[in-house]
Amino acid sequence: MVRLHGTRRTQTAVWRPFGILLLSPLILVVTVAILFGMLGIFVLWLATVGGIVSAIVISDLIRRSAARLGTPVGRLDRRPVGYPGH
Repeated sequence: MVRLHGTRRTQTAVWRPFGILLLSPLILVVTVAILFGMLGIFVLWLATVGGIVSAIVISDLIRRSAARLGTPVGRLDRRPVGYPGH
């Protein structure tokens, strides 16, 4: 749509149904790409949290089984460095 204001012309964009119909496949592709990207980020986050929880559970099980066997795990049994005579 062109309007004349003195000596200048200004154009305004008008969305017609045919223009929207032509852009709808592009909008659909962009929307699907964004959703798949968000799904990928969620799956990576879920795998990271699962790995952390698994590491915590496994280390707790190892510590408990070592405590039952009587072997010290994770204690500071070393003598200090530079302490003479011991």
